[in-house]
Amino acid sequence: MKAMTRSRWLLLAVLLLVPAFAGAAGTGSDLGDIDFPNSGAAAAQQPFLRGVAALHSFWFDEAAEAFRNAQEIDPNFALAYWGEAMSYNHPLWAQQDIAAARQVLERFGKTRKERLDKTPTERERMYMEAVETLYGDGDKLTRDIAYEKAMGKLQARYPDDVEASAFHALSILGTVRPGDKGFARQMKAGAIALELFHEHPNHPGAAHYVIHSFDDPEHAILALPAAERYAQIAPEASHALHMPSHIFMQLGMWDRVAQSNLAAFNASEKWVARKNLSIAKKDYHAYEWRAYANLQRGVWGEVKDALKVVADAANETKSSELQWYDTIMTARYFLATGTDDGRALPEGATNASRRNDASGAMLLALGLNAAKAGNVDRTDDAAKRLVKMAADSKAGGNDYQARWYETMADELQGASAMSRGRTDEALQHLAQAVSLEEQQDPPSGPADPIKPSHELYGELLAKAGKDTEAIAQFHRSLERTPNRTDSLLGLARSSVKVGDMETASQSYQTLARYLKDADPNVPYLAEVRDFGTSSPTDGH
Repeated sequence: MKAMTRSRWLLLAVLLLVPAFAGAAGTGSDLGDIDFPNSGAAAAQQPFLRGVAALHSFWFDEAAEAFRNAQEIDPNFALAYWGEAMSYNHPLWAQQDIAAARQVLERFGKTRKERLDKTPTERERMYMEAVETLYGDGDKLTRDIAYEKAMGKLQARYPDDVEASAFHALSILGTVRPGDKGFARQMKAGAIALELFHEHPNHPGAAHYVIHSFDDPEHAILALPAAERYAQIAPEASHALHMPSHIFMQLGMWDRVAQSNLAAFNASEKWVARKNLSIAKKDYHAYEWRAYANLQRGVWGEVKDALKVVADAANETKSSELQWYDTIMTARYFLATGTDDGRALPEGATNASRRNDASGAMLLALGLNAAKAGNVDRTDDAAKRLVKMAADSKAGGNDYQARWYETMADELQGASAMSRGRTDEALQHLAQAVSLEEQQDPPSGPADPIKPSHELYGELLAKAGKDTEAIAQFHRSLERTPNRTDSLLGLARSSVKVGDMETASQSYQTLARYLKDADPNVPYLAEVRDFGTSSPTDGH
């Protein structure tokens, strides 16, 4: 209760900073309001401003096209080349097409000196110098840190420049890497973005970067006003419609997560149809998140339909990205429903571009389901494959990713031991899994691993008759992944067993609220709805 009270006070403080909003989105465009004085030709302003707005919503393809339109109108428009180059940098994923960006800059001038000499004002030269640094010498992190310093100087030199402040906030976030400890940089970026959001409530970057700054369970409540607002600011951009769900998910608001991501996917479908693009360009990231929310809501039939859509698209396009979505979504579905299609265990692979290769998630789902079915040899085989994936990741220098594979391997080894009646060994493996997961960041999205180790530890402790200890693990799981259905269910059941009917009632009430549209065949639905008149059952 103390944590909830603190959260409410934090939210109140933020609400006092944020002005009341009119019902309509911004008056500038369907991508938000941008005021960016520059020396470009008057006729080039509309596409240029659209490009900047699209950049702030990470709509990189649309931004690049808009900036190229501005260049065609005014070939000497320095910031139009700056903007297109910026569209090839994806800061929060540490991704960058440096070759494409350098080609853009070289179209404006063959050398850095020539480009800066052609840039007419000091302020615009500082923007150009910053992007030159971003695509200059050194590895990606070195350049990201140097770019942040350049944007900090620009903001300090021009404190009233909204874009300098917005892009500085984003540049700070761009220096954060998975596994970094503490929140100092996120809080610094969030302070800048919150001030912008207060002063410019229709600016897409302000709301967007508030959300990214506070995208963790501990701080998410601070971004709720921005999350509520962002979709109204830029309703044309699928990413703007998706981003509020980062905060809704961190707060366990499953209905809102599903709604936001349906709107995002629908917006991407309209864009793909209008531009006659490949279906691979649709926002399957939002589609994936909607499916995860629907699993929590017990709307399993909709998820099954979504799996077919993604599988068909993956087969049609041969896109590795869509194949990843197909695998991860299917693994979550198998895990939530306790079913699978009898497929062979995947070999697994290391993939430095993602926190977890999707085959690791599939191994975890298939292995846990096999343990429940008594096919423990299959569970052991899945665990061995994850151990190898962890070793391969370490050999490749990716210790952070290796810990995820080690966590999942311990989960499977624990499930196997429990199925074989070796309770102490099982609990030791889960204690190790929890220790490994605690070294990692809380997920910025669906649970990662797809079966949180605290949740599984709680379930095995409850099975061993250690309900008081299980309750502690379920609480910790809910701190990292709020309102997860299995964690709430485990907490409710163990609370009943120890006689804590208040906690049990609160948990069942939360479950009932989010399962109101659940499919009738969800096995624990009757238990949740009938609490108070019938005893909760063990297992599901």
